[in-house]
Amino acid sequence: MNGTPKEVLDSDELKEFFLPTIRADFEVVDTYFYEPESPLDCPIHAYGGLLDLAVPADSLKAWKQQTSGAFKARMFPGDHFFIHTATDFVRILRQDVFDLVPPRREGSRTAQQVTG
Repeated sequence: MNGTPKEVLDSDELKEFFLPTIRADFEVVDTYFYEPESPLDCPIHAYGGLLDLAVPADSLKAWKQQTSGAFKARMFPGDHFFIHTATDFVRILRQDVFDLVPPRREGSRTAQQVTG
């Protein structure tokens, strides 16, 4: 899926260190069974790669069924690991997170003002 850097695959020591985690990730995917439940009441933002063959856009958009709150799906250039190549991903993710934070009330103090 293009997620493991070549340096890891070329190093016996790094492979020995990371392979148990990679195997565990695949085991979770292989053994997962979806059980329908009531939708969450929080917003969900789903992000994907336009060239991702494992999770196409329609599958990503299906997350909308898992919330009664707001839903947003965004697609970026790249494959399953688009976060390595989508230069604007961090900026957009940050903006999406800040958009979820309620505006500060006038007169409230920030964490820095309280502790600093």
